[in-house]
Amino acid sequence: MQALVLGSYVQAHCVRVEQLPQSGESVAAKQLWIEHGGKGLNLALGMQRLGVSVELLVAAGTDGAGQTLITYLQQEGLNTQNVLILEGASGFGVGLVTEAGQNIIAVYAGANARLNAQHIEAAYPRLATSQLVCAQFEIPEEPIIRAFELARGLGIPTLLNPSPWRKPSKLLETLTDIWVLNETEASQLFQLGDVSEWSSEQWLANLTVLNWSGKLLIVTLAAQGCVAVEKTGNTYHIPAKAITLQDPTGAGDAFTAGLVYALLTQQPLPLALQVANTCGAYVAAHAGVLTVLPTLAQLQTFEARD
Repeated sequence: MQALVLGSYVQAHCVRVEQLPQSGESVAAKQLWIEHGGKGLNLALGMQRLGVSVELLVAAGTDGAGQTLITYLQQEGLNTQNVLILEGASGFGVGLVTEAGQNIIAVYAGANARLNAQHIEAAYPRLATSQLVCAQFEIPEEPIIRAFELARGLGIPTLLNPSPWRKPSKLLETLTDIWVLNETEASQLFQLGDVSEWSSEQWLANLTVLNWSGKLLIVTLAAQGCVAVEKTGNTYHIPAKAITLQDPTGAGDAFTAGLVYALLTQQPLPLALQVANTCGAYVAAHAGVLTVLPTLAQLQTFEARD
């Protein structure tokens, strides 16, 4: 089982604070962690840890981070043939996280913004042998569209997590088979307004009457778990696993990694959503992202806990 991930690389810097600062306010940080990051990198490594064979297409800059990234990926057992070193700075991210799990994240795209359709064409042999093509929005739309066009021509399903949020083009919408959205992204994509108080039942009632492209639409609801609607009309709500929240920063990426693993291993959709929920909960219950993305054994142990 192989997936092609259109990745993103960010040098991630996070601090824990008692409360998020107001405009002009300085606050003391209680904890610092620095690691390789990026939504696309998180997704690829999360899938790799679960046993998926991953082809990662990702760009880093010529500022020294690129070689460090290559070394790290090799240590993790990922193929680095498609790590592109492009002129200029690498992606850079800063996050503030409170004890209650609130967060603010700012990301500078750097080399991620220079990924283009020609890079996709060069990676065609890896795309053609994959069973799923996955993308997120820390890279431009041009390479995503080209990858999804090639995948569609080969009958390979596509998955899009439009985060950080920007409105996808109509063409990209028509090329996307599987959507993974959080509450805010779903509200913006479908112009739903204030959804902060919606129950899972309200979500399903509203999603089932929407006109959307694709085969599967999934919305993650934090403490409420997730809901999903198939184009066939089937609907699902999978409750969240109870945890003590530590850091929600990479929970969405872990959710998607678990979903991809479960779908590629042919698990029924309700079970696949449960696996995805558990992956997201595992990461949210720990501080950091890449260092705590679970292996399959860790996930199974965590799932068995009360």
